[in-house]
Amino acid sequence: MVEHIIEGSLRNKAMVLLTLLLGVMLSVWAMKHTALDALPDLTPPQVIVSVEFPGQSPKVIEDQVVYELTSALLSVPKSSTVRAFTSFGNALVYVIFDDATDLYWARDRVSEVIASVAKTVPQEASIRLGPDATGIGWVFEYALTSNTKSLQELRTLQDYVYRYALLGVEGVSEVASVGGFVKTYEITLRQDDLVRYDLGISQVKNAIAQNNRDVGGGVLLENGFEHMVQAKGYAKSAADLLAIPLGSPKGVPLTLGDIADVTLVPSYRSGLAELNGEGEVVGGIVVVRYKENAYKVIQAVKERLESLHVNDVEVITTYDRSDLILNAITNLQNVLLEESVVVFAVVMLFLLHVRSALVVLIILPLTIALTFLLMKLFGIESNIMSLGGIAIAIGAMVDACVVMIENVHKKLGGKKGISETERVATIITSSKQVGRPIFFALLIIVVSFLPIFSLGGQEGALFKPLAYTKTFAMLIGAILAITFVPVLMVFFIKGTLHREEKNPLNRFFIAAYGVLLKFSMRFWYLSIAVFVGLLIFGYHTYTKQRWEFMPPLHEQALMYMPVTSSGISIETAKAYAKQSNAIIKSFPEVESTFAKVGRAATATDPAPLSMIETIIQFKPQSQWREGVTYASLQEEMNAKLQLPGLVNSWTFPIRGRIDMLITGMRTPLGIKLYGDNDEALEKSAQAIATALGTHQDTRSVFADKSNSGYYLDISLNPEPLAQYGMDKEAVLEVIAAAVGGAKISTFFEGIERYPITLRLELEHRSDLEALKALAIKTPYGFQPLETFATLAHTLSPGMMKTEMGKKVTYVYITLNEGTSSKTYKEEASALLANVPLPTGFYTEWAGESEYLEGAMERLKFIIPLALLLTFVLIFLGLRSLGQAVLVFLTLPFAVVGGFIYMDYLNFNLSIATIAGFLALIGIAVETAIVMIIYLNEAVATLKVRTKETLRQAVFEGAVLRVRPKLMTVLSTLLGLLPIMWAQGAGSEVMQRIAAPMIGGLVSSAILTLFIIPVVYYKLQKEDQ
Repeated sequence: MVEHIIEGSLRNKAMVLLTLLLGVMLSVWAMKHTALDALPDLTPPQVIVSVEFPGQSPKVIEDQVVYELTSALLSVPKSSTVRAFTSFGNALVYVIFDDATDLYWARDRVSEVIASVAKTVPQEASIRLGPDATGIGWVFEYALTSNTKSLQELRTLQDYVYRYALLGVEGVSEVASVGGFVKTYEITLRQDDLVRYDLGISQVKNAIAQNNRDVGGGVLLENGFEHMVQAKGYAKSAADLLAIPLGSPKGVPLTLGDIADVTLVPSYRSGLAELNGEGEVVGGIVVVRYKENAYKVIQAVKERLESLHVNDVEVITTYDRSDLILNAITNLQNVLLEESVVVFAVVMLFLLHVRSALVVLIILPLTIALTFLLMKLFGIESNIMSLGGIAIAIGAMVDACVVMIENVHKKLGGKKGISETERVATIITSSKQVGRPIFFALLIIVVSFLPIFSLGGQEGALFKPLAYTKTFAMLIGAILAITFVPVLMVFFIKGTLHREEKNPLNRFFIAAYGVLLKFSMRFWYLSIAVFVGLLIFGYHTYTKQRWEFMPPLHEQALMYMPVTSSGISIETAKAYAKQSNAIIKSFPEVESTFAKVGRAATATDPAPLSMIETIIQFKPQSQWREGVTYASLQEEMNAKLQLPGLVNSWTFPIRGRIDMLITGMRTPLGIKLYGDNDEALEKSAQAIATALGTHQDTRSVFADKSNSGYYLDISLNPEPLAQYGMDKEAVLEVIAAAVGGAKISTFFEGIERYPITLRLELEHRSDLEALKALAIKTPYGFQPLETFATLAHTLSPGMMKTEMGKKVTYVYITLNEGTSSKTYKEEASALLANVPLPTGFYTEWAGESEYLEGAMERLKFIIPLALLLTFVLIFLGLRSLGQAVLVFLTLPFAVVGGFIYMDYLNFNLSIATIAGFLALIGIAVETAIVMIIYLNEAVATLKVRTKETLRQAVFEGAVLRVRPKLMTVLSTLLGLLPIMWAQGAGSEVMQRIAAPMIGGLVSSAILTLFIIPVVYYKLQKEDQ
């Protein structure tokens, strides 16, 4: 079949060229329209539900809203996890779905549940669907600063100018505000006046609500025209509010101004922003929509910001992922260019024929371009991993092309005066001779990577783009090899072609290889012994390897995430943020440091007030102190940031956000402790943290203070309420409004909306004693609150966490650099065996160790299946069971080289290195198949088969055809080397993939050149 395709392509050159021209045009379009991002989206489909219940404690929100909501969400189809975080005034519920679930289908299902549950919860509670964005949606952050405007004015500008302007950018899902003050019209009641005029809180509250609204009166027909009737009752100023009538208690006409003042105060703040240790600022966070082109959106956002001109307001970029995207893409583009140059150089050095090298130079960019076309068709964006798949395939995807060109040179080399017909016939014959086995060899490279497609979860999301693009490149390379390459050879391979031995480089390799191979064939038992010895050494090297889920992926920005004591005030958190930012900014390598304390106004941010997230942007590395690296700089910072009350934790902006949204935890590794008692959960979590703190590889460990929220409990007593003829609602309304400052109406200022709240003077609600004396209106006059309730300070959860309906608390673990999460879990589990847990409590590891285990569970079933399929393809390519077995047995030796090189580089085993080993399998098989092809060709020419003639034929088949073997090995091997010296974004992951391939290619080349001819000769001799 392959032979017929080659012939058909040469008969229909015009059709082949037109088809490829169309493909190139479509590929150019695809490259211009392929989405750009730094990393694939690693988060599973998830829907976030936001609950707002202002002024309410976590316990109230949990009991009255969250329990009902999570119970209903547990039954949503295809949902795998329902996780809830409840804090003061709000809650976030995360519904995580199976990997293949369509996000918008999932949002529809969750919306149905929200509509049902909303009917059963208090009217004051609002339940909303979060944005259609994912864990890596935070692509751009900025800060607003001004020399003349207050934080309240800046927040107003952010909410009503910058936010609305950016929401209009295509692809933006949400613009979240953080920091500053939201203006509130607070009606401050004077308790003495309420008592004097015998007014209750409910009377005042109702009067305000009834005197602050507009209504429509339909249409009035007059003089042939319609006049729309509207009655305006909205307050336009504080004076309008003070003029609201309250009736005539005791016969005296009253207005609100007689018993209250109206003041502008800031709303309760659940977060703030600090820049460079210089003070508070107002921040904005741009969240990109699911599946949007992140780079394109960021560029549009920056253009929109540049078009907004507000006097004396400076917009400072505090995080810009487009820098990472550009650096990552540019880095890999440079690697691709360097690899292409290397492959071209290899062909030139061995063939000394420019036009033949041009064939390879045409095929390389063509293959890459057509790969982009398939990426666009399959919806794969351009990022570190997808471009990395092309990078690791550069050498291998033109192997068939190289072998076919070399075979033509072998047949035509040294021939002069041949006719055009003879030249074309020779090209056809040469192409058909190696076309089928090489085509199968390339298919094997594709098949060997199939286990990556079986990965699920985070590891699947990360490596599938790489697997797709590598597979696309290899398939396109294989198809072009049997269609377009023969056509190009007819056009380009003309004139005088030098014989192989005329090239000094070829003569050197033939001579050197001939001597070594003779020695190996004569002392074959020694060769086999060396082979076995290296296998044993390779196994020993493997046993020393440590496992990790993924190598660190430096994002060119760092996120400092210290944790503080639960229940701290916003002023204390602000002081921590300012002090830590000042220390970080003192390092000369730092460009800016932007701290977010607590939550931004978005459902994608579950951070409590005790959590600080600081984005650190760095200057270009050319401006760093000599010898300073990311790792050493982080160590320096960590040493200087040993502040009392803070436990340090470090991650990266994208990585940290993904961890928080997938596992709920802010560190890459942690433990979840499940139980049913808040106090016992806190004590047990602290015991676990103490035990883990003794492990030598624990950099920091911190347990949630799950029962350390500070409360002032007001417990109503039914008996005195009954004595005064009252119900609990009368007292609860006073506490919610007069103490809590509940929103009772809205103040409109054009497009701006501000809450109107009701509250007593501070002196009547400032402490426990003041609250005891709070005046409650009864049918028999005013009585102090302590008459009806018991007031006391208590400790309870400041944030409540549940997962799948069960209470949970977290232990956050940060490991020392280079520590294997798998090994750490095994050793730490032994430590935790000595930590007793209450009955019904249990722990669950979360993060990297579980990702690794999940991936390994899948791979241990899929890899054997892929190996079996590989063997079948080898057999189909060679049509000899013995030779198929011989080729297949080269794989262990290839893997050995990978382990040795990884050990030399001090790389841990990870999913990235597994991807490298899987890529190596196909390339090693291809190298062995090329050797078998030429050995078979040499033996087939024998007219008389004797021991000596067979030995000579094997020797000649190996030595005299060393050029194509070295060309394929070196084009792949040297093509991978640029990855190893690359230093840009994404290089860490790509080096872990390339390292086993490089080491394995060296060892498999040695095996192919020396062991295969020896074993092949022995097998042929036995057959004889």
